Amino acid sequence: MNEFFPVPGCCVEHVTRISPTSIQISAQGARHEAICPDCGTASQAVHSRYQRHPADLPSLGGQVRLLLSVRRFYCRNPACARLTFAETIPDLLAPKARRTRRLAATQGRIGIACGGETGARLMRLLGMPVSADTVLRLVRAVPLPVRAPPRVLGLDDWARRKGQTYGTILVDLEEHHVVDLLPDRTAQTLAAWLREHDTVSVIARDRSTEYARGASLGAPGATQVVDRWHLLRNLREMIERWLAGIHGRLRQLPPVHTGELSPRQRRGTFSRTRSETARTQDSRARRLARYEEVHRRLQAGGTILAISRAMGISRQTVRSFASAQSFPERAERRSVASALDPWLDHVESRLAEGCATVAELWRDIRERGYPGSVQQLHRWVDRRREVPAPSGRPSERKRILASARQLAWLLVRSPDALDETGKATLAWIAQDAEVARLSPLIARFGDLVRACGVTRGTNLEDAPAILERWLDEAECCGTLVIETFAAGLRQDQTAIQAALTLPWSSGQAEGQINKLKLIKRQMYGRGNFDLIRRRVLLAA
Repeated sequence: MNEFFPVPGCCVEHVTRISPTSIQISAQGARHEAICPDCGTASQAVHSRYQRHPADLPSLGGQVRLLLSVRRFYCRNPACARLTFAETIPDLLAPKARRTRRLAATQGRIGIACGGETGARLMRLLGMPVSADTVLRLVRAVPLPVRAPPRVLGLDDWARRKGQTYGTILVDLEEHHVVDLLPDRTAQTLAAWLREHDTVSVIARDRSTEYARGASLGAPGATQVVDRWHLLRNLREMIERWLAGIHGRLRQLPPVHTGELSPRQRRGTFSRTRSETARTQDSRARRLARYEEVHRRLQAGGTILAISRAMGISRQTVRSFASAQSFPERAERRSVASALDPWLDHVESRLAEGCATVAELWRDIRERGYPGSVQQLHRWVDRRREVPAPSGRPSERKRILASARQLAWLLVRSPDALDETGKATLAWIAQDAEVARLSPLIARFGDLVRACGVTRGTNLEDAPAILERWLDEAECCGTLVIETFAAGLRQDQTAIQAALTLPWSSGQAEGQINKLKLIKRQMYGRGNFDLIRRRVLLAA
């Protein structure tokens, strides 16, 4: 019996199935004597017995409850103040516990993986019913792992409440696990943690000034390494601000025609309703009012952060409005692929033959496999009737310049990764003298960061010198946005040089943040910082 139903420190007397889903195991302590907890004297004199009913791990798909007969012994030491004491079974059960140690450990591990509510629902199905609050108590009782102190540390911020409060995640880049979570992302908190862990010699971070200051205060001897991905991201944001300011000028440039047009054959977007047009005009009026208000506050001496908080808009929007030389109109809507496109040639030929009835056209193309509605064809025909083609053939589609964000992505990407459309777009905006002068400068910085991050071993010794020459040239290029960007890189030059010569980055921290987000969502956003920290560290 003991072999089939092992109960540590006990002898199993008999097993009873009290219901189709419940098993009861009767057992008692296997030892003939017990030790007094006060004086340590062994005793074999039994005073009385009582029963405990702790829950145990499930068996054969059913719940298991122990009927444990516990003996109470006399203490025969005359000098001891305790007259009687109960025997203990430390391998099986804690004092006053309602579940065995192995059940508590299993439920705690499930709680670490699934959370309180989800874990409680799962354990009911597994024959270990428990409340969600008890699951969380068991998770808090699991001891945190003891790990070797980190030597190479990666850090990044994570959103406790997106847009409001943020914390800091610390990752051991050598061992690939989370070291700790901090409740905020201030320099003081990071510096205090680093002073307690003086083994850190390399710190990989993003471009945050708070992290740079905290690392300098807490670990002044550590080498700081800027993440290369964040460098390219900052480069793209800088290009976007620059192009947003001159986008109105770039739209006036004539398109560069290169070979075949896009396979889209429609002459433009479908005509919009009057309500949609009215909403568009109202939206433009609101954006114009914001644009004028931002410039009024800037002329009054307001800062970007203060304006963002006062007006309730993002700092990126304030920056784009501040850098724009004129009101940035929204880009024209582009024609996108439609289910009607494969049948447009046939529709054009039928219209040229004199068939102008939409219902007849729709029935014709439906027999050929057209899956769309007659309303979509009706809108297209109405559009064509309003703007007839001069020669009776589809006119050449008007090319629309991409937005500042899309152009920034084209400039920051490697030229080898661009398709023919992207190269044609760059040739289009390169007709502008300022773009033609500065785009090679931008491309050189992107190529430098990518070369050091990918090839790793090609002219690494020359990377600091190349960076120094690039900063000298960018600081006197004559464009304020690029000069400001170069000045910011100059302040962080030592960490950037380390990024170009060392293999470390905070990419692992980004991956650990994804796991942290999953844990947050399992708790439905209601877990406090202490519980999130404990679950992340135990899951690592």
